[in-house]
Amino acid sequence: MTQLTKLEPDEITKLENTFNEYITAKTSSALSTLFSESIFHKVKILDDGICNIKETKIPGDEIKMCGISLNGKGDTHIEICYTIKIKHAKKIAAKLLDQPIDELDDLSTSAIQEVANIMTGSFFNAMSSCTGFRVELSTPDFAKGELPSLVSVCAKNIANQIDTVVITDAEFVGEESGIKIHMMILQDILHIRELLKHQNSKNSVEKHEEEYFIGGQNSELDSLVEDALKEEKSC
Repeated sequence: MTQLTKLEPDEITKLENTFNEYITAKTSSALSTLFSESIFHKVKILDDGICNIKETKIPGDEIKMCGISLNGKGDTHIEICYTIKIKHAKKIAAKLLDQPIDELDDLSTSAIQEVANIMTGSFFNAMSSCTGFRVELSTPDFAKGELPSLVSVCAKNIANQIDTVVITDAEFVGEESGIKIHMMILQDILHIRELLKHQNSKNSVEKHEEEYFIGGQNSELDSLVEDALKEEKSC
């Protein structure tokens, strides 16, 4: 098994800038359309480029969460784990379903999964546009728990029996609602360096003929999301 080493400082900067470009061009705008409000985001590689899953931490009031995990496999392998504080998950579901949410039932968790679908698809669309990489996306898995346990599931999918992976935390915050979503992007160093190598040959995110969409969990919700995105394009 290849020994993992830390990313070099210039690689950390390039990776943060690369993901920030993808998210600025596609993901934030898609989320803004979905939530009908401005979305702010920031991108940071945790622990200077290598993370021990058991020690991964973000602010204490964020620890009790629900999570949605997905992955993309093909020309590269990226695991994504969305971690959302329970109160924010309820706000998300309430926005999409247009009704108060007291508990996360099947319909409301379906709404949260659909948000993950759209965010993931937009992220990989941007990546494909800049690198030409093709990946097959999984369907989302929903879970509740603490941050280390949610993220460790994705980490094990990257490299069995090791605890260290590169984790990039992209934090999204709604300007009006205060809704906060953490998009944890997990990779091994070899895939990161291959991504950066191909990224250098492209200058910006452009529209690409192939778009990544993941099957929704609820047809009524799918229609709501589709109508919202069509309305935004027509403006």
